[in-house]
Amino acid sequence: MTRVGRNDPCPCGSGLKYKRCCLGKSTEPPGAYSSGERQAALDGLFRFAASGRFEQELEDADLVFWGDLADELSAEELREAMALEQSQLGFQEWYVFDFSLDAGTILDRYLAREGGRLRDGEVRFLERMRRSHIRPYEIVALRPEEGLDLIDLWARRRLRVRERLGTRQLAQWDVLAARIILGPRGEPVVEGSPYLYPPEAQADLLRLLKRGHRAFRKDFPRGAELAFFKDTVPVYHGLWLDLVALRPLPRLVTAEGDDIVLARVVFDVKDQPAVEAALADHPDLGRQDDGSYVWLEAGDAAHRARRRRGSKTVEVGSGEVGPRKEGRRSLGTVVPGERRLVFETTSRPRAERGRAMIEALAGGAVAYRAITYEDVEQAMKRLPDEAPRDSDISSDIAAELTAQFYEDHYRKWVDEPLPALGGRTPRAAARLGSARPKLIALLKSMENMSARQRRESQPTYNFGWMWGELGLERPG
Repeated sequence: MTRVGRNDPCPCGSGLKYKRCCLGKSTEPPGAYSSGERQAALDGLFRFAASGRFEQELEDADLVFWGDLADELSAEELREAMALEQSQLGFQEWYVFDFSLDAGTILDRYLAREGGRLRDGEVRFLERMRRSHIRPYEIVALRPEEGLDLIDLWARRRLRVRERLGTRQLAQWDVLAARIILGPRGEPVVEGSPYLYPPEAQADLLRLLKRGHRAFRKDFPRGAELAFFKDTVPVYHGLWLDLVALRPLPRLVTAEGDDIVLARVVFDVKDQPAVEAALADHPDLGRQDDGSYVWLEAGDAAHRARRRRGSKTVEVGSGEVGPRKEGRRSLGTVVPGERRLVFETTSRPRAERGRAMIEALAGGAVAYRAITYEDVEQAMKRLPDEAPRDSDISSDIAAELTAQFYEDHYRKWVDEPLPALGGRTPRAAARLGSARPKLIALLKSMENMSARQRRESQPTYNFGWMWGELGLERPG
């Protein structure tokens, strides 16, 4: 890391200039405080906070931290959130280090009352914590077993942090709301329990912080940046609950907007030749090599379906049940047999439409027997029991096939219209200043996902070539 100048922002993250913050204190020798002194200081501080002398202050802090969330969350969600370890730790740390009482913080009162009895190392650690606050960072690089390279998203400056354990759990482009102080050796370290967000949360986080900062400046025109960030911890916590801890699973829907369920409609076959002739004659049924038929939507319906999008849904399109043909979406598969005809599809409305279509098409040659529905979660639970135990494909061949699939998919992806880019292709979005930030955020999210898959020994893909292909400079 380059040498810090007197007028540079202090590397402890306080928001003050180095000369007004840690310049004089950074001359302390290595081992300014030991791990034992740090732990003793924290133990004493938290005992002091829980001693019973701050009951009203604790009640006020609890209301500030949870007040808005009590209006936004259901009773069940609120109970779940309050039971989360991260929520409990986040509240406790904010309460003692940041929450403003009539005369300073809990930490200020502790130092005023007990500071003379503490060891020098304990005081040095607590003084650094007193100047600290939580700020937003993006991880631009990891140095395994050593530390992180961060971008302070508020000040737009780079910071190198010593953090060994975090390098085993974090990934490039993760977003952190973290408290950073100067460690025992005068290097920035992550202190406390940071909030971890996915890369796509960056825009929401900065938007909330900027909105809060405008309101803060309106009420306190000369207020220090340190005071603003100390007041902002509930914002970090609320966004973490919304985007991480209590984030609902995506709703899987068909192109028509109906919930995905696995539907199976069964008919008794009374006249097999008549059934086969009727199926073969239908213009929207395409015969496949195994003798089944894929039911394709009409051309005008395909156009309408492609234009539908939901704000919090995942549309399952091509390949839902069968392949597309001439750009037309598959609605289901008809499997005729000597005694039974089965129609399989992915929603209740499609199942009813398919039943009506088959009854009108085959007439008296079939008789409706039964219909069953199974949600995707149930189907996934029974897959391991039904999957074949032995595979004819070696792991090397499987890895090669997966890699080829990824390569084919992503080489085409750069020229596919994407809802996330307003219907533009990545190549087109790269040429527009208004769309480029969304594209960069999307690429970061994909790289972040790949990094996490690599850590779990799952098949991954290297997206590095995309930046150059799209004419973008890769950050970091």
